[in-house]
Amino acid sequence: MKQFWLQFIYSFLVLCARHYIKRTEIKVIGITGSVWKTSCRMLVSQVLQQIPSSYKFYTSPKNYNSELWLVFSVFRIEEYSPSIKNLLWVSLKILTIAFFEAKKYDILVAEYGIDSPNDMEQLLKIAVPDIAILTKLDSVHSANYPGWIEQYWEEKWLLLLSAKNKIFVNLQDEYSQDKVHLLEEYSELFWNIDELNLKLQKLSESEIVRSFTYRDKNFSINLIGEENVHYTKLAIDIAEFLWIYLDRNQYNFNFKLQEGRFTIFNKWQNVFIDSTYNAAPESTKLAIENTQVLRDELYENHKIIFVLWDMRELWTVSESAHKSLAKKILSASAIFTVWPQMYEYLKPELEIQKYQWYLKSGLSSRETWKNVKKYLKDNHETQYIILFKGSQNTIFTEEALWCLLTQAEQKRLPRQSESWKSKKDKFFMSV
Repeated sequence: MKQFWLQFIYSFLVLCARHYIKRTEIKVIGITGSVWKTSCRMLVSQVLQQIPSSYKFYTSPKNYNSELWLVFSVFRIEEYSPSIKNLLWVSLKILTIAFFEAKKYDILVAEYGIDSPNDMEQLLKIAVPDIAILTKLDSVHSANYPGWIEQYWEEKWLLLLSAKNKIFVNLQDEYSQDKVHLLEEYSELFWNIDELNLKLQKLSESEIVRSFTYRDKNFSINLIGEENVHYTKLAIDIAEFLWIYLDRNQYNFNFKLQEGRFTIFNKWQNVFIDSTYNAAPESTKLAIENTQVLRDELYENHKIIFVLWDMRELWTVSESAHKSLAKKILSASAIFTVWPQMYEYLKPELEIQKYQWYLKSGLSSRETWKNVKKYLKDNHETQYIILFKGSQNTIFTEEALWCLLTQAEQKRLPRQSESWKSKKDKFFMSV
């Protein structure tokens, strides 16, 4: 009976969202893919907000991308603790907004995430996008898709097929390259190889900017990786499609991404990189590459340390995905692995590559920080760039970095709410 009423409430909330979008004529930019969805969403929305126009844009500050959370994004519900009482209260609030409140924004930038077959169909019942974006596919959630890549791709492709006006597809995604022609004049590729005149500059210990040229205009962003340049460029293309005019020769975009997505801390003459929100094969490789770029361009006297955890939700492709990292990490002076799979899969591959440096495995993230700190103490005359990267469930990578930061810096890590802290304490007591 409880399940029946929960499903009834969910269905009611979906109807409210559809009614509100239709009544207020809100347009939707929908983003899907396996990796980089959130970074793409945050960058696109923040670029569009920083270019003067008549539009008001909104995107959730939280990682809302499933059915209920997409509804919450439509109604700008940013705080919610699951309970029957809270669900009834928020349902009443949504009902009031859906039928009586004036429009608060013109364009919603939303994330469409799927875990299982038919998830995308349910999301499209809530909001059909006017503009659709496909980032990149990866092997996460592959257990739910037996012939995972084709089936998973077709599920993601539903978002593009439903788009009313325009579709942007990542040129680097090999599974989409042969399919994009099916969308004909509505599609446009991004992440291409334009000559952008990329430059990385360190303005201060806490401020690093990437500058580039695009459409005969100069831009700078306070983020490192080239993927952020391409998402900024994508947002500029969307602005042009929306008839938003860029009338200046120089634009300096200041971005705030969610925690755990390549946040940089300078500590004890070392550079710590917090990329602990989650880890999939493609995002892990990109974090490794960006760490190497950062060292090569700005910290050439530093050596590299990788602190890597198991990547989860890979199932049958787990072994090959972990092994594929081996050649990517040979530039490191030391590698710390946590949990058994990363170590078991990487060690023989590194031996094949004749990796002769320091490799150490730990049992938990709260123990690993001691190993890292001891290594830094034993090698205190050397400066390092240290990347922390791993999945979240039963791993909580940020705990290894948490112990190395000040209290103010700790607040910038992911999963620092009281509910998360309680969950992590219970987990580590059982390890």
